[in-house]
Amino acid sequence: MEKKIKVLHILPSLSRGGAEKVCFDIISNLEMRRFSPALLLFKDAGQGLAWKKELAQKGIPVYKLKKKTKIDISNFFKIYKVIKNLKPDIVHTHLGADIYGRLAASLAGVRVIISTEHNVNRSERKIVSMLKKITAPLTLKIFAVSQAVKEDAKKRYRLGAEKIDVIYNGVDVERFSHCYRERKKGDTIIIGSLGRLSQQKGLSVLIEAISLLKNKNFRLLIAGQGELEIELKRQVRRLNLNEKIKFLGKVDAPLFFKKIDIFVFPSLWEGLGLVALEAAAARKPIVASEIDGIKEIIGTESGWLALPGDEHDLALKIDKLLSDIDDMKIREKTQRAQDLVKNRFSLNNMVFNYSVWYEKLLT
Repeated sequence: MEKKIKVLHILPSLSRGGAEKVCFDIISNLEMRRFSPALLLFKDAGQGLAWKKELAQKGIPVYKLKKKTKIDISNFFKIYKVIKNLKPDIVHTHLGADIYGRLAASLAGVRVIISTEHNVNRSERKIVSMLKKITAPLTLKIFAVSQAVKEDAKKRYRLGAEKIDVIYNGVDVERFSHCYRERKKGDTIIIGSLGRLSQQKGLSVLIEAISLLKNKNFRLLIAGQGELEIELKRQVRRLNLNEKIKFLGKVDAPLFFKKIDIFVFPSLWEGLGLVALEAAAARKPIVASEIDGIKEIIGTESGWLALPGDEHDLALKIDKLLSDIDDMKIREKTQRAQDLVKNRFSLNNMVFNYSVWYEKLLT
């Protein structure tokens, strides 16, 4: 029997972000006949219990470490010890693991070290960018989740074109293909936005845009958690929008999409936008910011683009969609968006591409 390829993914934690979801999807969908995956969380705080349970049911080990301070030398040596004992063929790092994980894997003698860049890192601290640039030579290959991320990473970490390739994020289209909402003519139109409540996601711009809408036959559901929750709720009260906007907190994505008619994605910057892929797979009309990353998913033929950070333009696009919600052209656009996800951004495509690269890098 051919020896399985041991792949260890290293990630800070399994908090419910896009990068964490992508990492989980890769690990849990690798062909177990060919691969032996494992996950190391070096900053685990108990998040992602459902994901951990699912991995355990599939026989995929999860190593959980605690990090006491920002610079924790003992944590680094614990990572090294796990790698040394496990003896993986490949170490695949994500997010904060791009520093600790690369160094520990190199010290442990791992021949194939790779990383995935998940975002256009505009908010990344200078020291982190510097350390990632220093440790980049330890990797054989770095993958970007979009062309936008590739270009950002090339400049930020001074990477040669041969060092970095694009593997698009993927979603399970079937999981989102039955999110239809029955709505009768005249019923309140439900607008939805799902994502981390942070500056990057542009939700304060969306709330301002909602206050400018001319069409009043709507409600907005904002799903997600994050550091700006209190501030955003205060903004809603200040604009007297309590009857129009509801915060849902953490949600199950398919159930959320079943509740809405229109999806709005007002991010100020994005690597790709996993939730936009999910909305497209669910065949929801999408109003999104016209930014790099998003434009690789949504165009004028598959959605509605608004100027980033411009509440007036965003309100104009949402108003237009509210007025035309029953137009057949909208269904045609949503179908094109779903077809694009099936053809270019499917979960199967993503896992297959990583699998091919794993085997290629070991030869």
